[in-house]
Amino acid sequence: MSNQSSAGQKAARAASAAVNIARGAAAGGVYGAAVEAAKSFLPELIRLFVILLCVVLLVPMLVFTALPNILFGYSSSTDQEIIDFTASAQELDGIYQNLDNYQQPAVLRLVNSILPRFWSDGEPLYDDYGVDQDLGYMNKYWLMAIGSVRYKQDLYTMDESAIEDMMYDSLTYSTSLIDRILNIFVRDLTPEEYMDKLNFTQEERDWAALLYSMLAEDQNLSYGDSDGDGYYNTDYGDITFSDAETPVVYYNQTDSRWGNKMYGKSGTIGEAGCGPTALAIAVASLTSNQVTPYDVAQWSVENGYRCEGNGSYHSLIPNGGAHYGLTVTGVGNDSKRLVDALKNGKLVIAIMSKGHFTSSGHFIVLRGVTEGGKILVADPASVKRSNQEWELGIILNEASRRAGSGGPFWVMSA
Repeated sequence: MSNQSSAGQKAARAASAAVNIARGAAAGGVYGAAVEAAKSFLPELIRLFVILLCVVLLVPMLVFTALPNILFGYSSSTDQEIIDFTASAQELDGIYQNLDNYQQPAVLRLVNSILPRFWSDGEPLYDDYGVDQDLGYMNKYWLMAIGSVRYKQDLYTMDESAIEDMMYDSLTYSTSLIDRILNIFVRDLTPEEYMDKLNFTQEERDWAALLYSMLAEDQNLSYGDSDGDGYYNTDYGDITFSDAETPVVYYNQTDSRWGNKMYGKSGTIGEAGCGPTALAIAVASLTSNQVTPYDVAQWSVENGYRCEGNGSYHSLIPNGGAHYGLTVTGVGNDSKRLVDALKNGKLVIAIMSKGHFTSSGHFIVLRGVTEGGKILVADPASVKRSNQEWELGIILNEASRRAGSGGPFWVMSA
């Protein structure tokens, strides 16, 4: 058998395994994922079984882009086929991190495909044309999940050209020709519409939904995450916490002054605006710029940081902080740097996962540390939690393990 044929079979086997593992996780949780992994990679799995399970369950991005690394030894591998496969995974990861850069070229490609349809006998039927866009109905996590299912996790197929096609296919349009002016209206499909267009089976839809749930933490506020009855009708007024090194201006995302205002297309600031509210708290506390959650939410939408149907992309914090003149440093899970920053009067924005602060995903502000080592917070969803002292271990253990852009903790300073 030729080396090329052998390499192709290995690659196909690795891609197939990623599919099977995801299916197993959907059908049978940890046990199902383990069984399917064993079926696909029994020889290699003997030495990497535990690692694989951890990756599938705790680091979902690697299921998309770096599974070959995990199975075959990371970049230290000397097998050229594995090295090439790893490079493909890394390239795809880079593309995914910059999906927004592919949207406008996809719109232009669509417009250029429409214009020739309005020609007759070698002449255009229009004197001029205009393009209106309504984008943002599908966030990048859905695009990644649907794309992964569409291409069967074949990293040799999922190259830049495939991603460009994926973005192009996610668009729809309508046209009107009035007084020789061609009007083109472009919007992106919703996830359901896109899966309909791709003729996904129910199994494929379920698989895409599973991958989406692994990638995205739902930041939509549930009733139990708030302060209770009447919270949307409350004007919280001017609250400042002065019990730590830095006085902190407090905002609540459900405040009647902005809680019912839309944050993008699919939710209100009260429902999904913990990210803009946390950032507004930091900016208003550390600078003379008294921005409100509404101000930051508007900026977030205009600059692509709204994750429709979910909340905000994690990149809102470092990039939004920089926009408002703050110095932002992502410290990952470094607890010492976190505590030192708080002791020195800096603020820390954290993205939390299910636990004391949220039933899903939620941004909060860490605003100080007591003499006894307890952490003080400004929780955009709860004044009650903002008035409590918290064990550092709770903060560290419940911080998101899916955080990107330097998180789950970002140190903010003027």
